[in-house]
Amino acid sequence: MTVQGRADRVRAVADAVLYEGYLLYPYRASSRKNHSRWQFGVLGPPGAAAAGIGEEPALATQCVLRPLRADATIDVVVRFLQLQTRTVQRRDGHDYVTVPELTVAGRSWIGWDEAVECEIPLGPMPVGELTAPHTVPVAVPGGTDVELLTAADGAVTGRVVRTRRPVHAVVRVEATASTGVDAPMRLDLAVENTGDPPVDTADALRRSLIGAHLILAARGGRFVSLLEPPADVAGLVDECAHTRCFPVLVGDADPAVPGEAATLLVSPIILYDHPQVAEQSGGDLFDATEIDEILTLRVLTLTDEE
Repeated sequence: MTVQGRADRVRAVADAVLYEGYLLYPYRASSRKNHSRWQFGVLGPPGAAAAGIGEEPALATQCVLRPLRADATIDVVVRFLQLQTRTVQRRDGHDYVTVPELTVAGRSWIGWDEAVECEIPLGPMPVGELTAPHTVPVAVPGGTDVELLTAADGAVTGRVVRTRRPVHAVVRVEATASTGVDAPMRLDLAVENTGDPPVDTADALRRSLIGAHLILAARGGRFVSLLEPPADVAGLVDECAHTRCFPVLVGDADPAVPGEAATLLVSPIILYDHPQVAEQSGGDLFDATEIDEILTLRVLTLTDEE
């Protein structure tokens, strides 16, 4: 498999984590379970959890890296969704009035919470320099986009307004001192929302990092499995602590170095090492916990002949 092919497989798994629960079967806004969709990796703004209107602001993990060269580096990619509120408005003279649904030129528009993918690459970071704590700010601006809706005769009959609140966070990376090349070292990583305090539950969610996770790629080194670690690092792995996430090896396993890989996924959903999207998955459903229900309901729709 090519390098790009391996990268695509890693990204497919990361996307499944990013969008888990984004829209649940039967994929209708009116469905009760789609009224509370954001469940994994939500990092709320400061004060939201204490006020009972949002999630805790941070996730943190520790993993083990085996440097293979003195100039080993790691790349860190922070990924999350930024909430985008879609408001539908009907034109009323010179003004616009917000409505729950609007049909224009045979197409229906409804008010809905969408999401925008955010991906911030950090690095490369020389491993030897990480013994001093590194703190990197992350800022995603807010904004408003307006899409005019025109009828078949070209007349503007409504509009869709999409709004986003700014999101601010920091990423912290620190490593324990290594005793030399090929000596394992522990990496401490954390992502924390540092945005403005929210005013209510809706505001807290709009200022949150949703589905937050990290992808780590080592150059001149390998991460070790925390589920099945090599014997020489088992003690170091036992000391690792995790808050609201867990790191797993991703990409194809290398039989020459079992329990080690160059890429690590820090996921808010507990996975096994080297997870893969099933070949039978023909599209992006993003509701893996409901696959059985989908299959059952679809079987029930079959005729006797089918």
